[in-house]
Amino acid sequence: MKMRGFTLFEILVAVSIFAVISSMTMSSLIQVGRTGEKVSESQQQLSEIQFALGYLSKDIVQMSNRKIRDQYGDEQPQLFIAENRLVFTRNGWSNLLQQPRSNLQRVQYQLVDNNFQRVYWPELDQSYTEVSVTQTLLQKVEEFSVKLLTKGQESFESWPLDAQNTSAVSPIAIELTLKLTGLGQVQRIYEISDALLL
Repeated sequence: MKMRGFTLFEILVAVSIFAVISSMTMSSLIQVGRTGEKVSESQQQLSEIQFALGYLSKDIVQMSNRKIRDQYGDEQPQLFIAENRLVFTRNGWSNLLQQPRSNLQRVQYQLVDNNFQRVYWPELDQSYTEVSVTQTLLQKVEEFSVKLLTKGQESFESWPLDAQNTSAVSPIAIELTLKLTGLGQVQRIYEISDALLL
């Protein structure tokens, strides 16, 4: 009986088909890997956003009607909004070590070099030598804006107003907007007490 093997042409066709299938499989695996990386990055970014907004929400909810004195001895308002900075006094600063200090804290939220930061001072009424502590909550932030909303549906991007206008304004909420690279805008509105800014 005469034995017959594969021809060179048949072998080349089989190898070509195997190469095409392998290439398609490899491309699919690479795409799956890239998709997985993007999903992980998005999840990480969303987790960081939730953490930052949670920190911010906790501070604003505990906002206090307490003015302070800065390092020069000048009185500063309990709430200050200007140039996309938000500065205020808050209650509830935990003191697990029972240190001799107030449970009130002065905090500031700001945007510096696309980093959304929280700044606080160890002492409420600041001394000349006191150094602030800065925490970066979010990176890749393009814009940060603050507005004070009133009962008359007005909004102000700075506070306090001059003495003549302040008495006629009744702030009821703070609107915060963050513009994040690749994700767009995130906006939050927080109600504040009528008596907070008296």
